[in-house]
Amino acid sequence: MVFKLIEVIGRSNRDFTDAAKNAVEVAAKTVEEIRWVEVISFSMVVKEGKVVEYQAKTKIAFEVIRE
Repeated sequence: MVFKLIEVIGRSNRDFTDAAKNAVEVAAKTVEEIRWVEVISFSMVVKEGKVVEYQAKTKIAFEVIRE
């Protein structure tokens, strides 16, 4: 098997877990055969002293299909 890695940043206004899930769920709409996901880092967007967005930077690995 051969795998390819892509980086995807998930976003959420709820929490980091939701941001990571969003990264995978949105990627899965256009990427087939996702095998594993690694969360690389977390970050937040702050406006006027309040957190308004949570972000999860992920590496998503999927199998390269050979014909």
